[in-house]
Amino acid sequence: MPESLAPRWPPPARAGDTLAVAAPASPVKPDQLQAGVEVLRRAGYGVKVGGEVTTPRPWGREADAARARALEQAWSDPEITAIIGARGGYGSFRILPHLQAKSLQSRGLRLVGFSDLTALLLFALQRLGVAAFHGPTVAHLPALSPAAREDFFRWLAAPAPEPRRFEGLTVLHPGAAAGPLVGGNLTTLCHLVGTPYMPCLRGSILFLEDHNEAPYRLDRLLTHLLYAGALEEVAGVVLGAFTGTGADPGEVLEVLAQALAPLRVPVLAGLPVGHQPDNFTLPLGIRAVLDSTVGSLSLTA
Repeated sequence: MPESLAPRWPPPARAGDTLAVAAPASPVKPDQLQAGVEVLRRAGYGVKVGGEVTTPRPWGREADAARARALEQAWSDPEITAIIGARGGYGSFRILPHLQAKSLQSRGLRLVGFSDLTALLLFALQRLGVAAFHGPTVAHLPALSPAAREDFFRWLAAPAPEPRRFEGLTVLHPGAAAGPLVGGNLTTLCHLVGTPYMPCLRGSILFLEDHNEAPYRLDRLLTHLLYAGALEEVAGVVLGAFTGTGADPGEVLEVLAQALAPLRVPVLAGLPVGHQPDNFTLPLGIRAVLDSTVGSLSLTA
């Protein structure tokens, strides 16, 4: 996404507003849903929960279309100011062809989630032209660290892009770069390659995170993106958490560094974002600056 095509900033979702919980990916267990909804209500929000949120998922296009309609209904509901994904898992990719982008474009809304929901965040960013928020799902809210939870609610209510700075990141490849922040879950992004829903990453600061992927699988995913040409002219890369790898963290960093070396761009690691309690919220589409001299990622207003 070129900086000249900066996305719209959606209206804020302040305490007293109503949020929707939607499950375009996997359904959530009732107890996890209740715990997460309680976090939202304690913060002063009203909550509407879609009927699909805890329902088992049959396979097939009809089920995919039904989940797409549920998301569209929440998006068009005038009482709703933000949609929070119930959980990740699997399924967001399947509903993309069923979403009516033209009708959704008429309204900007805050869409929040991560992991499998990366597909929808990038759809909102690229097809709807609205900033999307890589942040916790409802199921993940109770497990957040206090700082990450505070950050989530701050971004939920932010009336405009705000400056943020993450320091002390690990430098895998030095340099400085700037561009719109784009990305999310590595596996999900890789599965978008070759589809109409693969985002343009040219000129971007690419953010990546993943969970339960062994080092050889991380290497394979990144190598596939490289061979497919998906990372051509990326300005820089910032890596979040890669949890559940079954390997030493140093080995994981070495694999990531080697796989991304052909890009010859700045690569920093250790951003507190991903499948962990320190899962800070990132507004995708806003301008970001990488600087290896101080090991920082800055989000600019």
